[in-house]
Amino acid sequence: MAGNAISQLGCTDPQAINFNGDAITNDGSCLYEPTNYAPTGISNLASPLLAENSGVIALNESLWVLNDGGNNTSLYELDTLGNFLREVVVYNVQNVDWESLAENDTHVFVGDFGNNSGTRLDLSIIKIEKEQLLNSTQDSVPGFEMQFSYADQIDFSGPANGHNYDCEAFFAFDDSLFLFSKNWQDNLVKKYALPDEWQGTYITEPSEVFNIAGMVTGASIDKNSGNISLLAYIDNELGIYNSFIYMLWDYTGHDFFSGNKRRIDIGSMFALGQTEGIVLNASHKGFITSEEINNIITIPPMLFSYDFYDYLTNEQAELLDHKIGAKSPIYPNPVKDKLYSKTNGVYEIYGWPSGVKIKEGIFNGKGIDLNLLAPGMYIYRVGQSSFYFLKM
Repeated sequence: MAGNAISQLGCTDPQAINFNGDAITNDGSCLYEPTNYAPTGISNLASPLLAENSGVIALNESLWVLNDGGNNTSLYELDTLGNFLREVVVYNVQNVDWESLAENDTHVFVGDFGNNSGTRLDLSIIKIEKEQLLNSTQDSVPGFEMQFSYADQIDFSGPANGHNYDCEAFFAFDDSLFLFSKNWQDNLVKKYALPDEWQGTYITEPSEVFNIAGMVTGASIDKNSGNISLLAYIDNELGIYNSFIYMLWDYTGHDFFSGNKRRIDIGSMFALGQTEGIVLNASHKGFITSEEINNIITIPPMLFSYDFYDYLTNEQAELLDHKIGAKSPIYPNPVKDKLYSKTNGVYEIYGWPSGVKIKEGIFNGKGIDLNLLAPGMYIYRVGQSSFYFLKM
């Protein structure tokens, strides 16, 4: 019976309109009612240096942004109220068309892969030492350029704003960089994976395609929960853009579109400006930045916050929020390969929510091999205490 229950596929999110209470394993089929949300306006980004900001990340207590093509090779530090703190010049590189920022434990990455024309042969990722960038005594840091190309692009003739090989969004996760395309032609999104370091020109294949019905301009992941925010917009063909965010969670491995995919509409250009950057700095909340619009109307660049807790309050989201924390003796959490404990002794691992014992043994400091466990939530029990962990 337990085996049959574990194999039951379906929609596992109680907020979905097709929730299946008998399902144990999420098959990515969840459907949701149309959802509208108004981000909270924090401030206009008053500095003229930020008029064309295009990507954002959160580091420590600050936000870092960049400007897109034709601007300086600089990164700008802001506080979370949008106040300008400092400028750091990145040297040894060019800003052909910078569009996005990403970061891991040791480096910050600049995506120089904007490609409105579809003709670029010099797509690159710029790698910067995080420790140098965060050194407040330095006003410049070196950048190292790594070239790449798309394996599926064989036509470099464009047309401008009418092809499927633009990109404005990526993040770093599990020693890899994941790029999300901006498809002007068909409004799909393709996911490409690259290592976080390489030599020569890396050729990357698309590994997932999703009908996002818009054009992606930003991407961010919360590394603790694995939750993902994709920022996108759609042109209603009257020159008016409406922005939305797709939240992705409860997926398998790095197949980010295999789990829950919930679209949340956040408003039009008149309220938001030209939305460009997004950061998810907790499992369900973060910041959005917008670029100045200066055409028929003028809308300043702005900083917003968002909090999607109300849309992610199913049981799994609750556990991720409240059960994964510093008080737990197990780490890393989420875990990919080996789980460690701060205390030695007899342990047991149970499936969640099935409660079926999956593994037991004695922890002796060498790490518990979890490579054979399927991705999902589990319970680690030691003595009379239980702790939840997420297997990626």
